[in-house]
This record gives sequence, structure tokens and C-alpha cells, in this order.
Amino acid sequence: MNKPQCTLQICADGYPNMVIGEITFSWKVENTEGCQKAYKIHVRECGSEMVWNSGRIETNISAGIPYEGIQLESNRDYEAQVIVEACDGEKFASAIVSFSTGLINIDNEWKADWLTSPYVSFAAAPVFRKEFSAGCGISRARLFICGLGYYELFLNGKQVGDRYMDPAWTNYNKRVNYVAYDLTKEILPGKNAIGVCLGAGWYSNSTAKPRPVFSLQLIIEYMDGTKDVILTKPDGTWMSLKETWMLENTLYIGEVVDSRLFINGWCDADFEYDCGTWRTSILAEPPAGKLVPMRVEPIRCVAILAPESITEPKKGVYIVDFGQNMAAIPELKLHDTLAGDEICIRYSELLDNHGMLNTENLRQAQQCDRYIANGGEATYKPRFTYHGFRYAEITGLRTELRKQDILAYVIRTDVAKRSTFTTSNELINSIQRMCVWTESSNIHSVPTDCPQRNERLGWLNDLTVRLEEQVFNFDVEMLLKKYLEDIMDEQGKKTGAITDTVPYVNYGSQPADPVCSSYLLIPYLLYRHYGDKAVLKKAWPGLKAWTDYLANCRVDGIVNYSYYGDWAAPIGGNVRFSAGSGAVSAITPGGLMSSGFFYLNCRILEEIAHLLSLTEEQLHYGRLALETAQSLNQAYLSREKGYYAENSQASNVFMLYLNIVPDDMRAKVLDSLVQDIIGHDTHITTGNICSRYILDVLADNGKIDLAYALATQTTYPSWGYMLSKGATTTWERWEYVDSGELVGMASHNHPMYSTISGWFYKYLAGIRPIGGGFGEFELRPFHPQGLEKVSTVLETVKGKIKICWTQQGNILTAHILVPFNSVCRYTITCPHQVNVMVDGKPAQLHKYEGYHSVVFESGAHTLSYHTGLRR
Repeated sequence: MNKPQCTLQICADGYPNMVIGEITFSWKVENTEGCQKAYKIHVRECGSEMVWNSGRIETNISAGIPYEGIQLESNRDYEAQVIVEACDGEKFASAIVSFSTGLINIDNEWKADWLTSPYVSFAAAPVFRKEFSAGCGISRARLFICGLGYYELFLNGKQVGDRYMDPAWTNYNKRVNYVAYDLTKEILPGKNAIGVCLGAGWYSNSTAKPRPVFSLQLIIEYMDGTKDVILTKPDGTWMSLKETWMLENTLYIGEVVDSRLFINGWCDADFEYDCGTWRTSILAEPPAGKLVPMRVEPIRCVAILAPESITEPKKGVYIVDFGQNMAAIPELKLHDTLAGDEICIRYSELLDNHGMLNTENLRQAQQCDRYIANGGEATYKPRFTYHGFRYAEITGLRTELRKQDILAYVIRTDVAKRSTFTTSNELINSIQRMCVWTESSNIHSVPTDCPQRNERLGWLNDLTVRLEEQVFNFDVEMLLKKYLEDIMDEQGKKTGAITDTVPYVNYGSQPADPVCSSYLLIPYLLYRHYGDKAVLKKAWPGLKAWTDYLANCRVDGIVNYSYYGDWAAPIGGNVRFSAGSGAVSAITPGGLMSSGFFYLNCRILEEIAHLLSLTEEQLHYGRLALETAQSLNQAYLSREKGYYAENSQASNVFMLYLNIVPDDMRAKVLDSLVQDIIGHDTHITTGNICSRYILDVLADNGKIDLAYALATQTTYPSWGYMLSKGATTTWERWEYVDSGELVGMASHNHPMYSTISGWFYKYLAGIRPIGGGFGEFELRPFHPQGLEKVSTVLETVKGKIKICWTQQGNILTAHILVPFNSVCRYTITCPHQVNVMVDGKPAQLHKYEGYHSVVFESGAHTLSYHTGLRR
């Protein structure tokens, strides 16, 4: 075993290394066994005195520990260390972790004005520069900037940072993000120059079409204690280019760049500009929202893909196949161009029968970048847009396009991969890869629905079922905390209603469809996976207000209003499709879905109230849940026929999942579900919501082999069918659509059907947190016939959880790793297990929820048993 290592993470409202407001500490000890008995945290100003010594705190809690020292100062550097004391007396000290504070009292400390350029069109990208002088002996330099919609920052001719489309998208009337940079080593004694380029982004895509604006302040500190402060002011020193080279930039359409207008060295310190080309910038109306530090990872390039093939279906028309549907931008190298040559890059997910781009499913999104050459060699890469595509069409070249001339830069919010999941079934592995790529394509400071057409919005109904897949595959703690604030920003202060899409850009309905329980699930899963109880307390008023709003919408206990319900089920008798109704289910009542999610909200609030010691609220929402269950059964349950509503799979699945079905009817309703699946030749008929729940329900009710058969189905409708049609990401519809009536809602990169990936982790690997932050967790893997092996590693706030199980004949063996300071309950789902052995010795079994279980402390363990079944 490697040497034990203690790793400390500092988090403040989501974003490490730039903190403001409540600061929390989390840590994990790896490469050792045992549990935590106590901890001690030290925080000091860098090179100075201690500002907080927690003292020895005897507890096993190691996540979400709040800072309780003196008030930290704005724009200062600090360092922290944790010392962990194990139950056996051994101590582990983390490395010293540095962090900086932002501007804590923003109203008094942000001195800069907002500037804009009146000289360029609304669609263009304005360019600004300012010269300044710095003295010798620089000890520290911090630059704070907010540029809306997006900005790029330059210092002395070089771009600062590696971010794309910064800052994160928010409701700019409520909240705007600033970003901080450490420029201590970059600023030179003497003459310097700052350059800023602004993109339209979501800010200028609004109906008001405001011009891009920015505000910046640079604070330079010297070793002698003096400082210089550089601010954006309409003082004649901030110059704006009269005619910019980026003539257009929009998210949906793309960019137009005329490189003939590009000015070499425009942001160099020794650049000499003339007043005819550069004009003074003017004061701008500031955005209405509160200025806050960006509390989510930035968008970065996370992968670079080379072409799989390049074809030329028509003379001079090159089609590049990258082999993967993705959210990305290209980098194109150009050769032997003449001034005025126009190179056009278009993008699509599909090709037509002639090998040309098929862009029918893009709606009004043109997804087209145009580059006007200045002659000779050049490299072009878009900056203020991104595209959803597998294929790129290049026209306007004078030389043959070669593979080495073009790359795809995959860009998304830089959340870390959290896990790996593989099995002995390559179809399952392919589905998992497809789901991960889909999720990766739809994280751009908000969890979006698609990356290609004129939408790319944060749909809360999709997120309701997508969340669990997301938290297993990626470390989304900061993303979800930021997005929770986004939802709160949109929530009605009087009604408590929320919106279908967040941030809200007049797309989707207001109030939201009641299926948007994602609002409650976000803080709930943050607690379960990251141990953050504070987020529950912070979110509680809003969660309660949304649920109370739905309570007031009930008639005879039923929430009748519904826009989407179980959306986009397979075409046929299960769904009606028209311009007016979209893809609303024809046989799963909207009232059943809406009331079911109201019931789910009540159960979640009941549990959160318990965690927050809100006894009266816990009792209230528990009673409300029981009343709703009775109303649902009265309105939709047919006792004689043994099913709900019109006997759709979705209706029966959802009621079974919520545990609303009366005990004496459960077997009948389950049988109705099973018979309907068999009657459809082992296929599902569920839409975006209930496809999330159907495999869970079958596995939990003794039908794991049927669940596995659905998961591995390869004919329509199924995930395997998508793969058989060449999918590399999951679709918006179960149908393969490239034209016709359905093409308007035919995204081929849509995460609402990627939810099966969460089932892989929760059921095939069996990983389930108990309580908060994996201090206690369960492994309850199911073992369908035909699946010989599952192997998973999940990075948690406690450390790595590993499980690898194999079944050969009737012998099942599981190798597991339980992290330090965790306890694992391993639940044996086979009802006929015999001769259970743990680490080579007979196991001590416990009864748990009708199964046998074994409790494991931290460390590596092996469990094996004879299933008693013939395989």
C-alpha cells in the first residue's frame, strides 16, 4: 500500500482558491484504513500570523466544516492545513493549501466603472486597450474583471488564462460573476498594456440587445507597502477600436471574422495607435444584478479530437467526420490563402444520403463560422461560440484539406470525471460511453438540454431525472451549488413558482411543470454525495415555497396542470405529436405525473426537515404526502384491473417507484407492468421521465433479469437501437429522426435518456450513499443472468470506493475497497446465497430490508458465496 495521504479541499459557496462568504473545509485520508477520531484546522495569512486555530475537535465528520475564525480581509492570501487524528492514535497532516479572498464588501470595494464601445454593431466583438506603468518591487498583483456576455483578457500581447466563454451564464438582472487573476509574475516594471475583447453571449442575446460591457480593476502591491490601482473609467485612457475584426458573434449562429481588419500587436505594451483607429470608450449602464465571484469551474478545453476521415462529396466541399458527437469548436490551419478568401465552416450531427451535411434538426441555429483571410498562412479558432456536431463542412479552401489541418476542441465546464464503470458486456460499456459523452456535451455553466440547435437551455424537467447520472459521472458540487442559486434567482418571491428553464430567457413555461422536482433534488443530492447540510438550510425556504405553490394548485388533492409530463415516449399509441401538443403522452395523465412529483417533493421535504430538526414541518409534509397518495389512488387506481389510469408503463412505474401503491395491490400493478413490457416484445414505452424509473422498479421488485433485458435491448425503442444507428450520444427521441414532422425536436445529443447510466452505478455496481457524504454507504449490486463482471471506481469526499464483482457458474465473488472513515453495508441481493465468506472466513450476516447484509470497515475486502442457483 502507498504512503497514507491527507488531502484538504477548501470551498466557499462552491469555488475553491477564490473565496467569499462562508468557507468550508473537507478532507480525505487515502491509502490507509481506520476512522477519524478528531481533527484540528489551522488557517493563517500567508507569511503572517494565525487567524484560526480550531483546536482539537473530536468528531468523525470530515466534510463541510465551516470556518469559524476572525473575519478574513478582502483580496488577501491565506493558507490552511488540517491534522487528522485516527482512532488508533496515528495522525495525518495535509499539505498546506493556499487560497485567496475576493472582494468581500463588493459595494464599497468595487471602484471600477462599466465601459462599452459605441462604435461597433451590436453583433460585433468590441476591443479595448489601456496602457499603464508599474513600478519595481511588485509583491502582489490581482486583477478582477467582469465582461458581459463573455470576455477575453490580454496582458502585454498574451492572452491571460485558458478559459472559454467566461464568465458563467446567470440571470444578469440578479447576479453577474467576476473573475480574479494573479498577475504578480506577468506585470513588468515600466510600461504595460491590458487588452479586452468582448463577446455577445447570453447578455446580448436578450430581447433588449444591450451592448457588451465590462468592468475591471487591477490592484498592484509593492514591497514597500504602496499600491497602484488601475480601474475602468471613462477618462480617455481606455481606448476602443473603431472597427473590430470579429464582425458578428452569436451562440446559435456563429462568428464572422475578417482577419484583414486584425491589428497585429494591438495589446502589446509598445503598440503605437492612432486616434483615427482608436477612440475613447464610454460609460455604460451597469447590469442590474449583484456582482459576485464566479463560483463554478470555468469552461475549458477538456479534450482534443482529430478527424477520423475527410471526404469531398462535391468539388471543394470537405466533410470532416470526427467520429464523435460533441460540444466543441474547431481549430483550422489555412494555407496559401489570398486576401478576401472566405472560408466557411458549418456543423451538423448528421449527414444526408449524399454524404453532405444534414442540418434540418438545428431549427434556427445556423451553426456557421466564416473567416475572411488576409492572405498566406493562418490558424482560425472560434472564441465566443460553441457548436454541437460530429461533422464539419469546410468550403472556400484553395488547397486540399488534410487531417492534420483541423482539430476539434471539446469545451465544457471543467468538472472533473468522478468515476469509471465497465462490465463484461460491451453493449453496456458502449451505452455508458454514450451517456458520459452526452452529459459532457451539456455542461456549459448550466446543465443544458442540447448543444446544437437554438435552445441549449437549462431544462429543469430533464434535470429531475438526469441528476443522479450526473453526480455519479462528474464532480458537480460547485456546478450544482451555482445552479441552485440560479433557480432561486428565478423563483417568484410572492408565489414561490419557478420556471421551466433556468436562467429564464422566455423559453418554457412560468410557472414550471410540476415535474421540476430537480429544484429539491439538487440540495438533497449535494447532501447525500458531498455531506453538505448547510445547502439544505440555505435552500429550505425556496424548496418549501415551490412545494406550497403546488399544494395551492390542487383540486381534490390532485395537481392537474401539466405541460410535458412523461415527455417524448415512443411514437404510436403512447404519444400524440403535433405542433400544438409537442410530444405529450396520450395515455399517461399529466395530473398523475404532476401529483406524483408533488408527492415526491413532500417526501423530500419531510426528510430534509428531519435533518434540519424542523419537527412541525416534518410532520406537515409527511401528512401532505399521505393525503396525496390517497388522492392519487382514488383518482387513478383501478383495483379491479390492477393498474393505474390507462395502464401505461409510465403510470404503473411511477406509482410503484413512489411507493404509493397499496400493499394489497402491489403485486397486481407490478404484473400489469411486466405483462405490458412482454406484450411490447420486451420494450419500454416510457418517455423522458419514467424511463429513469422503470429499471429501478423492476430491479427492486425481483425482476432484475427483465430490467437487464430492457437495458440491453437493441431494437426500437432502446439505447442499443441508438447505437445500432451510429449514435455516439443519446437522442432526444427514441426514434432515429433526420427529416420530416419530428425533426423539429430531434436533437441527437440530449441527456434526458442518459439516465440509464445512473442505474448502472446504483444497481449493477450497487453504490448508494446512506446519510451524507459517504460516511456510511451501501453496496447493493444486482447480478442479472448473462452479466459476468462489473467493475467501478467512484471518487467520493471520503476517498475512492471500489467494487468489482464476478459471477462464474454459481459462485459470486466481490472485491471491494472502503475508504478511510467510512462504513459499508454490503447487501446480498441473491435470495438463495449459501456459504457466504468474507476475507476467507464465514460471514456474520445481518437482516436488512428483507436481504442479508455484511458490514465492512475501511480497507480492502473480498466477499464470496454460492448462489444456490444454476446459471
